[in-house]
Amino acid sequence: MSHFIESESRVSHKRILSWATWIFLDSWLCVSTSEIWVEWSRKAWREDDPPERFVTGRINLGAVMPIDFIPVREATLSPVVSTAKVKPYRERLLALLEAERVHEMMSHAAYTMEREVPGETLALADRILFGNKRPFQAAREAWRHLEDELERWEVELEAERSALARSILEIGPGDIVTSQSRSRLLRLSVTGTSLYASDGHVTFVIQGIRFRKDGTLGKLQETLSLSFEDEGWRKEDRQR
Repeated sequence: MSHFIESESRVSHKRILSWATWIFLDSWLCVSTSEIWVEWSRKAWREDDPPERFVTGRINLGAVMPIDFIPVREATLSPVVSTAKVKPYRERLLALLEAERVHEMMSHAAYTMEREVPGETLALADRILFGNKRPFQAAREAWRHLEDELERWEVELEAERSALARSILEIGPGDIVTSQSRSRLLRLSVTGTSLYASDGHVTFVIQGIRFRKDGTLGKLQETLSLSFEDEGWRKEDRQR
């Protein structure tokens, strides 16, 4: 699979399928914690030929490389996250915080309208005031479409929380972390991360499988919480 290793390789002026077909080709080698696959897209010179995207089947990562022999990273985390770790990601945290506020505002407006105005009332108002135009019903349908979008935004926001937590804490799924939690020492094999931010405060959440006292990996799921608090980072932002 050596010809798949170069990511985002661009091949220009390459004849594919026939002498008359000239395209651009972009390819990506994709690797998750357990699988490997290749994605690529191609685009013809002719504008009437739409771009196409292709994906190979996924192969178990253990089938192509000895991942069982790769050493697992292990880290000891303090219950309090330092400013030095958070500072490089300050702007990204603030952007996440603003996006969450917009999402909350839009969600509240959409659900309030759906809950407080019965559909029969809107239908009656449409019929009496506007006849066949139905502007109130159209507005409700638009809000329902927005609700679907808000659910998609929530999925994207959670993905960003997870990615940001991994970047700041420098850990990921499969890593082993040890930290103090509720006056007891916890050692976990990480399965997921997230964070919850507010003005000057961030709570990091690590989900994982707990190790037993004898050092073997158990079956119980456990959650580990870490905190960061710095009033200065929001005050500095307001003074800009």
